[in-house]
Amino acid sequence: MDFIMPSLGTLITPFCSGEPKHLGIDLAIGGNVSVKAAADGIISRSCVSGKYGEVIFIFHELNGQPFETVYAHLRKGSRKFSLGEWVKQGQVIGYMGTTGSAERQHLHFEIHRGKWTASGVNALDPKDYIGEMVRKKKDSGVKLIEIPSEGYWKVYPLDKAAAAGNEIGYLNLRKQAGKRYRIVGNPDRDVYTIITGAFGKINVCGGAESGAKIIDSC
Repeated sequence: MDFIMPSLGTLITPFCSGEPKHLGIDLAIGGNVSVKAAADGIISRSCVSGKYGEVIFIFHELNGQPFETVYAHLRKGSRKFSLGEWVKQGQVIGYMGTTGSAERQHLHFEIHRGKWTASGVNALDPKDYIGEMVRKKKDSGVKLIEIPSEGYWKVYPLDKAAAAGNEIGYLNLRKQAGKRYRIVGNPDRDVYTIITGAFGKINVCGGAESGAKIIDSC
């Protein structure tokens, strides 16, 4: 059995064990968004945390191996299961929210081999274990743009040149979740198309002088 995607949403922050460390993935989308168990398992924790907000942990045994998944920043009061209850893959366990340290609505999702630990020593990259993401990874190489967090980042519409005066707004990376975005297009030299929760699909400039880095997903 593969893990499945726990919710709808755009991947706004990928897993990274380096710096800045991010030991899960963030999926963001507006509206009333259900969060589902990524595999069959037993609820190992269902509580409110200062960092994770309303959060559910599920312990699984897949192909004889133990795993624990984490579903954080759930909507206040939306947790549907308590410690010790059994859930099936795809069963709704709560709704995406903004509790804990979240600055906007999104789901923070983690997979750990064995039990979750505060140090994150057992953390795994979900894209290597979620069936849908594994298939996408095999189909095409994934590259990300890492945007400096200082100040604001100009964004441009898809139908106009990425040039001064054509901006449609700014990403404030201190307030809007995510500083790494998946590149889905490269329409011009140093111009990259990304998908954001705030603006949807837009263009940004990623030349060396901008301070942006183009990297393979880590």
